[in-house]
Amino acid sequence: MSPTLAAAVWLAACTTPAPDAPQEAPPPPGPAAAPPVPAPPPPEPTATAPVSPSQVQQGQRLALAAVEMLEQGHEEQALAEIGRALQADPGNRLAQSLLRQVQADPQQLLGRESFSYRVQPGESLSRIAGRFLNDVHLFYALARYNDIKVPRQVQEGQLIRVPGKAPPPTPAPPAPPPAPLPHSAPAVSAPAATEPPPAVPSPPAAAPESPRGGAAPGDEALVSQHYRRGLALMAQQKPAEAIGAFDAVLERDPQHANAKLRRAQALNQVGALIRLLENSIRRLDAQIAQEPGNASLKAQRAKAVSERERLLTVK
Repeated sequence: MSPTLAAAVWLAACTTPAPDAPQEAPPPPGPAAAPPVPAPPPPEPTATAPVSPSQVQQGQRLALAAVEMLEQGHEEQALAEIGRALQADPGNRLAQSLLRQVQADPQQLLGRESFSYRVQPGESLSRIAGRFLNDVHLFYALARYNDIKVPRQVQEGQLIRVPGKAPPPTPAPPAPPPAPLPHSAPAVSAPAATEPPPAVPSPPAAAPESPRGGAAPGDEALVSQHYRRGLALMAQQKPAEAIGAFDAVLERDPQHANAKLRRAQALNQVGALIRLLENSIRRLDAQIAQEPGNASLKAQRAKAVSERERLLTVK
């Protein structure tokens, strides 16, 4: 074979692929995309089971027990009672109110505007809350408003802040009208005779009557004294005693308009005190049912009953 032919054969062998050469495999297909999963439907609201009358009574009893604990400054124990009350009756308004008073900021709950008030004899934070906040059970918020840890320990003469605007001052009672002067006897014309008439003793002058039903002369000072005493007793939160003072005024001056008005106000205060005592008696009854041997609770109940009976006799 010639050298030229040999070179051509060698070139052909280099350019022709070998029949047994392995072929490259195509890349495997990628994973198929999963179909989107639909979102689950929103859960249907479950209906709240109705509360039975026994659960309502149990919730109220537990809430009243929490009131007693808060008055003594036992906040943690009261919170436990409030939780049990709401578990028994979620709609119990007293328990909801007590929970807000414990947890909320007292200034946001009652307002930042306030006025100074000095605690009067026989007053409690419950009575002050009922008078100015129209709810005796807001006593604990009022205590936190004044940073008082134990509401029951508020003292007579203690200066506190009461939320809201200061009430207008009580106007001073008007001075009693002056007693009318005795009527003078009419002049008697002299007879035409020249001789002087014989002296006839004049009859004693009768006590004058006021055309408006005022006090008789000599009673004005006593009427004013009884009236001022009645006002002082009302300021001391003693409406039953104030009624007696105003009755003494009306006995001597039945048309004394201010005494009638003040007596009606004192009667309203007596009615409010009776309602407070009845609430306390019911609360003590619930506690005595749980602690039949508690002598302190029984003594408190006997005192409340005695005071209620005394006020019921006021006419």
